[in-house]
Amino acid sequence: MYAILVIVGLVAGLLSGSVGFGGAMLVIPVITYMFGVEQAVPASTIAQLMSNLSRIVIGWKSIDWKAVGYFLILAAPLTALGALGFAEVPAKPMTVALCVFLIIFAIWKLTGNKELPRRKGTMIIGGGVTGLINGLMGISGPLSSAVFLSWNLQPVAYIASEATAAATMHVIKAVIYNKLSLIDLDILTKGLTVGTSMIVGNIIAMHFIGKIKNKVYKRIVASVMILACIALIITTLR
Repeated sequence: MYAILVIVGLVAGLLSGSVGFGGAMLVIPVITYMFGVEQAVPASTIAQLMSNLSRIVIGWKSIDWKAVGYFLILAAPLTALGALGFAEVPAKPMTVALCVFLIIFAIWKLTGNKELPRRKGTMIIGGGVTGLINGLMGISGPLSSAVFLSWNLQPVAYIASEATAAATMHVIKAVIYNKLSLIDLDILTKGLTVGTSMIVGNIIAMHFIGKIKNKVYKRIVASVMILACIALIITTLR
């Protein structure tokens, strides 16, 4: 069981360390299949927090604190609100709707040089939507990535800045889940196992992404976003 969690964590770390998202989209379905969704969301939150903290450390000097600050203005409180009600909301239709939106956005990027406007409002509103969905469903990486891509950051800066915002949201969720008694020693152990493996994957991935040209990198991220969202829709509708 733990060998499977280690392998899944490593692959998830390579993915999230390369494009800034995808870890939860891999970890949550696996843990849900093995142990149920009640354990999957809290355990994934712990693992993702560890993964994001490692990306922060690796890319510390490249973090765009202004972008992170704008993003968290609404993301922080709405993450807390979403976490308080994550068990009450029908996740399937929300997941499918989110994925459809992100596929359209990714295709839009691939077919031209169009971007979300590089404005403070984009970061603030995008952060609020991301925080609410993150708290409710535990999966919001592609959405936060789309928001941070609008800030036109270099690959390492984009990964580290998005990770800083994500880590903050995961801390908020972990505190609330703990208050609601949703985290016990067993869940904590599973989260730490996956998280440790994700850190290794992050270190490997972030060693290489700094060598990729920004325009090429954005196209890679958009392509992975499409594939990840299609896979998540298929998994959700089964």
